[in-house]
Amino acid sequence: MIINSFSQVILSPILSKLAVLACAGAVFLALRKKDAEGQARSFIVAVAFLAVRDVFLAVMPIPAVAFLSDVVYFGFVAFLVMAPYEGFRTWLVATLAINTAVFGLYAVRAFGVFAVFVPDSAFGIVFAVDVIAMAFSGIANGRDNEDGSRRLVSKTWLPISMIMAVYTVCYMTLGGENALFSRVVAPLSYGWLIMVGLIDLRIHDDEKLAAISYYEESIDSLYNLSFRVGTVLKGSFSTEDVLGSMNEVMISETGADGGSIYLVDEFDDIIVAKAYSGTFPPPFALPESLPRKPARVESYMKHAQFRLGETILGDVAKTGKNIFAPDVSVDGRFAINGDEEFLRLSSFMAVPLMVEDKIIGVSAMAKVGNGEPFGEAAFDRFKLLANFGTLAVSNFFSFLEANERSGIERSAGIAAEIQRTIIPKKLPQFPSLSIGAFTAPARGVSGDYYDVIRTREDRIVGVIGDVAGKGVQAALIMVMIRSILHLITNTNKDIATVLDWVNRGITGKIDMDHYATLGVVAVNIATGELEYANASHQPLLVYRRATDTIETIDIKSVPIGVERATEYQRKALRLGDGDIAALYTDGIVEAMNDQGKQFGRKSLGQVIAGHRDLAPKDIAGKIRAELASFIGGARQHDDQTILIFKMKL
Repeated sequence: MIINSFSQVILSPILSKLAVLACAGAVFLALRKKDAEGQARSFIVAVAFLAVRDVFLAVMPIPAVAFLSDVVYFGFVAFLVMAPYEGFRTWLVATLAINTAVFGLYAVRAFGVFAVFVPDSAFGIVFAVDVIAMAFSGIANGRDNEDGSRRLVSKTWLPISMIMAVYTVCYMTLGGENALFSRVVAPLSYGWLIMVGLIDLRIHDDEKLAAISYYEESIDSLYNLSFRVGTVLKGSFSTEDVLGSMNEVMISETGADGGSIYLVDEFDDIIVAKAYSGTFPPPFALPESLPRKPARVESYMKHAQFRLGETILGDVAKTGKNIFAPDVSVDGRFAINGDEEFLRLSSFMAVPLMVEDKIIGVSAMAKVGNGEPFGEAAFDRFKLLANFGTLAVSNFFSFLEANERSGIERSAGIAAEIQRTIIPKKLPQFPSLSIGAFTAPARGVSGDYYDVIRTREDRIVGVIGDVAGKGVQAALIMVMIRSILHLITNTNKDIATVLDWVNRGITGKIDMDHYATLGVVAVNIATGELEYANASHQPLLVYRRATDTIETIDIKSVPIGVERATEYQRKALRLGDGDIAALYTDGIVEAMNDQGKQFGRKSLGQVIAGHRDLAPKDIAGKIRAELASFIGGARQHDDQTILIFKMKL
């Protein structure tokens, strides 16, 4: 019966159905803010489809439309359950093909196009086919937790299949027009949407907590390494002491029983042992003449040297390839040197120590006996510490080289060398996105920092920062920020969360006098979608080619390192063809001429708009020239840095 009065609305099952769907929609809308993989959108579409379907059927209760919409509904649920698994794409296509065929046959029969001699009960079998396909997919792939969508399906396929099976049985036995079915079974069956949404929220919260815990532990490890190495530097100018402290921290933070560090002697093409701690069974064959005594083996390892490519360690130094062997007993690259406990290597990992593209050494960690082997988390931590430690070692070598200079000159030289290490030598370029930059220090050593990090095939993160103060301490803070950013930007979390984690890692570990401002953008190089977050930095400038206008995107916030509990915000926008986005430091817009007039954001925008047809690196050059012309003979008081992105869709 067509609903045409308020009382009929109250008595119909539409209100209970819409109430359940409204709850599910609210959950998925809340989830959408946390969902980086787009799962929530699919469920929102399902909720919207069911709501429109039920309202339509409440107004015009056509049995054929009800059945056809259920065929679409079951096909959509099967898609949600089976699509995450690439190995089941053929099964999914077959299932959807059956639904499409049934939909077509039923439609032509129901609407009188031509006669189809198939009983109604036969058409209902399609629902059973969908349920069986979902259950089969879940049984086969239920333990696959590789990504977020698979984790969600692994936790929900069974209740979804059971609910849809009950719906199918009730439909085929009671009929779609039965009052019990329409008033009780159908509304309750929608409950799986709420269940899935709540489980997905829990998964995202657990992932966030796990990620925060992992990153905080990693940041604490970086801090421990910096603190230990820094403490050694205060009292010693010995390479062995610096490397020894670095080695001990890496042993402690990875749970290893022992470790060693070798440096490359580029004149003789050999690697030489520089640090050795704990129990470190040789991963290569020892000389036959060497007595298998702990003291003799340790002495040999402390003074060992190998040619590049010789032994497993020399191979790492030559090729630059990591080695991760959780169980060396099944890895033919490792030698067996004896049955004694101190010789029984059980788990091993080694990484090259690299500065830019140059290998300067090798670090290796080992476990002995029958203890727990190294896991992926330990290997990731080891690589992180090795990368950061290599930078510290490289800077230490620069420090030793500069030690002969006078105090101020030496400090400035060290800071400048650190900056040359962390500033990208070459910016990446893409068919759809080109990037340009320039940086100009005010007095030899800059407090500015910029970087471009490719986190995925279709995503890059651009960052620009300004650290308060000058010299070595400010440069080391830049190193900490860069290391944290390179650690955490490879995530699906939004860019504001990235800033939160940077702030958590820095706050409390630096002086308040050396806080930092940061501006960060994440750009999808395929679509032009851009996220912007700001830690008290200059606003983002966006030139719109379609309207020939400049937009200023600003977010009020506090600097990095001031308050650990700060929660940063983000803004999302899209760059169109020919649009230009610019991150810059205050040294650009606050540059002053002889008359005390500032260059200003307006002038910067005019230069960008006036040279919109140029490549970003050329636009950066024009800005630099305009600044020089504007300043004239006036003294430059602050560092100047700009990072420019231009879309080409």
